[in-house]
Amino acid sequence: MKHLITAAVVRQEKQAGKKRLEVTLPHCIITPEAREVAEQIGLELVESVGAPKPVSSPADSDLAAIRAAVMAKLPAGSASEEIVDQLIKKAVCQQTVPQPAEDSFQAQAGGKSIKHVAGDSITMGIFDGAGKENRVGIADVVTAEDGSSMGAGFMAWKNCFFPWTLTYDEVDLVLEGELHIRCNGKTTVGKAGDVLFIPKNTRIEFGTPTRVKFFYVAYPANWQDA
Repeated sequence: MKHLITAAVVRQEKQAGKKRLEVTLPHCIITPEAREVAEQIGLELVESVGAPKPVSSPADSDLAAIRAAVMAKLPAGSASEEIVDQLIKKAVCQQTVPQPAEDSFQAQAGGKSIKHVAGDSITMGIFDGAGKENRVGIADVVTAEDGSSMGAGFMAWKNCFFPWTLTYDEVDLVLEGELHIRCNGKTTVGKAGDVLFIPKNTRIEFGTPTRVKFFYVAYPANWQDA
């Protein structure tokens, strides 16, 4: 269940002597009134997206139990415990590869309608819509939870193409590399500094033969559900 940050919560935090309130998204929702009150009473709202959970390794006791079970099934003297340990640890490491991180960033409210996202704090998650075989990064930095009618964020990837149908309007500002958009047999190439507009209900293929990073603005804000 998401935690609602209201004006009352903001006042309580201020009365408790706090100068800043850290809010983790998307687990919390800040009401517009709470943002306004925070600005009025001088309580800094610092927003961040939850960091990925660390990957845990099996305990030594678990490894010992696995080793004992394996040794019990092997013919006596066919393999040493040291070799079995090495094989078990190798197999465990292959099964505990960290999962792709969720997007994260640090942001703070600077007034009734201002949200400041620190560019050097952005970590991209994986965009599932591009297919599991492609590692396309995405970080949504402005969403409907900010009270915005538009969504905005960053995307980046290397050397891959994937099909996509937009059910929303989108404007892309290329920051690095080249963004290739194939549509109706024609390829439009955007380079650093270029702006591209893709209208709603357009079927395209996103991609790059090298690498790309761009900033997007989409309407409506809930473009992923549109």
